[in-house]
Amino acid sequence: MNEILKSKWLERDSDIVNSEAALKRSAQRARKLASEKNSYVVVYKDGKIVKEPAAKITN
Repeated sequence: MNEILKSKWLERDSDIVNSEAALKRSAQRARKLASEKNSYVVVYKDGKIVKEPAAKITN
């Protein structure tokens, strides 16, 4: 999708913009909880779904 169409689409649908922020907050919280529990986080990396220690995940 070109940038002009994308920006117009996002302007029309503020729920999309708000949901992106909510997803980022929830991912950050999941990493924090996994780190506290010395657990793993499932991520998509190099075309594969992998389980990595939370301590290894940054940002």
